[in-house]
Amino acid sequence: MSLDIDKIILHSLRQGGDGQPHADTRSQLLPADEAVQGLMAELHRIYNGKGGKGFGFFADPEAAVAELADGEEAPKQPSPQFRIALEKLLDEQLEFVPFSVEMTQLLVRQLVEHALDEQGVLLFAKYNYVGVDYLMIALLEGKESVTVSEALELRHIQYLDIGKLNLVARIDLTEWKTQPDSRRYITFSKGRIGRKLGDFFMDLLGAREGMDAKVQNKGLLQAVEDYCDSRQLEPTERNDYKKQVFKYCSEQASAGEEIEIKELSAELPGDGDLDFYSFIGREYELEERFPADRSTLRGLTKFVGSGGGLTLSFEQKLLNCRVFYDPQTDTLTIKGVPPNLKDQLLRQS
Repeated sequence: MSLDIDKIILHSLRQGGDGQPHADTRSQLLPADEAVQGLMAELHRIYNGKGGKGFGFFADPEAAVAELADGEEAPKQPSPQFRIALEKLLDEQLEFVPFSVEMTQLLVRQLVEHALDEQGVLLFAKYNYVGVDYLMIALLEGKESVTVSEALELRHIQYLDIGKLNLVARIDLTEWKTQPDSRRYITFSKGRIGRKLGDFFMDLLGAREGMDAKVQNKGLLQAVEDYCDSRQLEPTERNDYKKQVFKYCSEQASAGEEIEIKELSAELPGDGDLDFYSFIGREYELEERFPADRSTLRGLTKFVGSGGGLTLSFEQKLLNCRVFYDPQTDTLTIKGVPPNLKDQLLRQS
């Protein structure tokens, strides 16, 4: 793995006696030794494969005001404090340690404002991976476990649970500088508390939400359906085509890579001069690349639905084969009930 650490430092967030978050800051950078290298490599790998990330870009308050209609009241504008400090850091007007301390204090204020109770080890890292520069901010939770010593005695140990990245954001510094019109060079975890955590990151970074990965995945599914319709594919051909799309997207997600529309199109059978890439270029507002959303992509090969205490999921190829739908009576008929379900039903009856 070609991951080179430029600067890295750790601070700490804890709950004070007043019940509010407080920070304990470190005054020196960490040496990029083997332990630190291993930590960053694992953090990078886990974050790349993490689903449900939000995407954004630094807000331009002047542009937002200029877009207001006459008489329209201006909404609260994101603070540019983070972006200004980051620009000073990259221009070497601000050292990494004071930058991280200033941003830690800003983070604490945002936690208080958003009524979030987050504690742990706060990591700031500037690093390069395969030619791309990144800045990562991550809050790592501490956990306690038990280990066995060489004398076969049990001992309690503290460790960082890096598998749980609930509060983490990363800025693609290369894309920000080379593609300033991009709306996706900031990524952040939406976490277990959903919209509230997203709002927190928008305020902390002074950003606006950009690309919606779930919307992009839904758009891809619709484009696949429409393309199959345009080619008048038979049900078996349609299922095979969708399986190829699903296979490519799943492999990309497993590898921590994004869906590349042009690359996907090259792997799919075309129809004369109208390949999939040319087809979607006509009217579909899809990005050239975007992360795979596994839950949405299931719609390529399965019918899934739930409501009223009922959840159903079955392969699309089974429709009109083992599963039959009557729209007049709104009834599904299933032939060949799965053995484990059949056993439960027989025992109950």
